[in-house]
Amino acid sequence: MGPADRRVTGRSYTGAVSIKVVGRCETARELAGDRPPTDDDVPIARDGRRLDTPAKVRAFLEEINAERSAATSRDG
Repeated sequence: MGPADRRVTGRSYTGAVSIKVVGRCETARELAGDRPPTDDDVPIARDGRRLDTPAKVRAFLEEINAERSAATSRDG
């Protein structure tokens, strides 16, 4: 049984939880691989919008900030 096959078990207040350790990624390159991104490697918002230009990313962030400000003003 190697390190990737060992099981780590933890206990919580409601019962036991068991997970399998599969290894570690030390860098983003290990996670993403060595190949460069392709033209279709772009962030996609939860609603399906492709954020493939700086202007679209800025507009998306402005929407998020406006929603957060509206929620904060209602709560405060």
